[in-house]
Amino acid sequence: MNTIYDLLISFAEVFAAMSPWLVVGFFAAGVIAVWIPRAWVNRVMGGSSGFSGILRAVLVGVPLPICSCGVLPIATGLRRNGAGKGATAAFLISTPQTGIDSVLATYALMGPVFAIARPLAAALTGLVGGVVVSAVGGDDASASAADDAPPSSRGLKMILWQAYRRLLGSVVKPLAVGLAVSALVTVLVPDGFFAEAFGGRDWLAMPAMAIIGFPMYVCSTASIPIAASLILKGVSPGAAFVFLMVGPAMNAMSVTTVASLIGRKAAAAYVATIIAGAILCGCAVNCFTDATATTETARCASHGLTAVHWTCAAFLAVMMAYNLIRPVKMAHAKPVCK
Repeated sequence: MNTIYDLLISFAEVFAAMSPWLVVGFFAAGVIAVWIPRAWVNRVMGGSSGFSGILRAVLVGVPLPICSCGVLPIATGLRRNGAGKGATAAFLISTPQTGIDSVLATYALMGPVFAIARPLAAALTGLVGGVVVSAVGGDDASASAADDAPPSSRGLKMILWQAYRRLLGSVVKPLAVGLAVSALVTVLVPDGFFAEAFGGRDWLAMPAMAIIGFPMYVCSTASIPIAASLILKGVSPGAAFVFLMVGPAMNAMSVTTVASLIGRKAAAAYVATIIAGAILCGCAVNCFTDATATTETARCASHGLTAVHWTCAAFLAVMMAYNLIRPVKMAHAKPVCK
């Protein structure tokens, strides 16, 4: 009985700590979703190739509120509209790793270094991956994209619908699962477990986090509480960062879809870039962070909670429950959130 109580308390505290940042982040993501429609993305990237196309794909992809569940249909449309293999891969790598909502939530639970490192790592791996895929698979952009009409409504009501129905609804299940996994790790895994298991050997810990992250479908926001709980149990900041990158950027479904879009050789380069880039970025994070300070940040995030935290948590809980009970029909709103 005590274990169940501890799990519920851990779940509630982590959820409350993230909630204000998620409320703000989803609202900002809703603004982006309304004012930067898919048609605009197609116009900018369709028919683009070479390094300019890759750079454009990264600049467009990093701030967009799209996770791996939504990036695949958009990337498919881009490819069919003439985007080169390099630009398509760059968009696929950089887009799902981060977004406004996930950056703010990362800051809340893991501190400023992680919040800054996530979009930088997404941009860097997207650029490198696009160049590598272009070199391995060739670039073959063709026709330019179709000029679809923009959304007819861009008011506050549409922004709120996009933010707390379409976007939140797209990640409500993985977000709930991520919070539950975080609570389980926090309560059931002994303190220092991973420190003892890996003995400070990040050359083992980082590949292990990549292996753990690959089969797990976890969006960029849902990965945050899991990574924070891993740090509390002894995983180094760099190894946790590997999980933050690999988990959202790659899963079995995305790899098979990518292979059909850009070819098997290019897909292999795509996978290798994500894993190698995550490990290298993890090493860089270790150089700029102190393990003790990062652990303390993750531990303190769930303490000192105010009425604002619990109010935002109540609002999000209601919206999450509503989205679970009455999900948005995908025929009218394809998943595009992170």
